[in-house]
Amino acid sequence: MITGAASYDCGIVGETSKFGGSLGIAEGSTNAGVIGPQAFYSDTAVRLSANGGSFTAGAVKVVLHYMLPVVPGE
Repeated sequence: MITGAASYDCGIVGETSKFGGSLGIAEGSTNAGVIGPQAFYSDTAVRLSANGGSFTAGAVKVVLHYMLPVVPGE
């Protein structure tokens, strides 16, 4: 459980809720969704932003599933 914030956003710089907005702070809360095709060509930090207060305690497990297409060889 997260304390201090009413909810939180998960995103990147410039798109703070790209992966989810107003996410729940209760233990066991989840977020599942799909973003449109997006290429990231370098390491990109995932950022969690507190809403309605500041994070004071707790932990968030972030899991990312991705597809890495490969061009077939000849």
